Amino acid sequence: MKKLAYLLIFVLFSSCATHTSFYDFYEKNQSESDFSIGLNSSLLSNFLSDEDYEEIKPILRKAKHVRVLVFSDNYDPMSKKFNKFIKRSDFENLLSIKDDEDKVKIYTLENKDKIKEIVVDISTGEELVLLGLKTNLSPEDLSKLMEENDISFD
Repeated sequence: MKKLAYLLIFVLFSSCATHTSFYDFYEKNQSESDFSIGLNSSLLSNFLSDEDYEEIKPILRKAKHVRVLVFSDNYDPMSKKFNKFIKRSDFENLLSIKDDEDKVKIYTLENKDKIKEIVVDISTGEELVLLGLKTNLSPEDLSKLMEENDISFD
């Protein structure tokens, strides 16, 4: 009976461990979004042009799930809620770009020298789009992707 109890606890913790931080945010706020979708990364190619798909294909090879939330009606409160979530989490800001009211921020969550999640925050002043990718990228993979797409931080 003890073995069964330990097995049940192990399975419970294992299933909880597969939920990522952005997944939790996604689940809690999906009902408030104007649009949400969660899908396997291999299905994402159906929604992109061939050219766009080719650019992100290397990332998608290492990605498992993609989740998207779009907020327009309640842009301000959700933006504040997301910023609070980021501050309380272990995400690191990898990149921030600002052009007038448009902002793009990319956050990463690492574990054991692997990037386990990438979250992209796109805000236009009227709309907030959050894209979460569950990945298994090494820093070398990310550097290679940046080189191939001619991205530098200089």
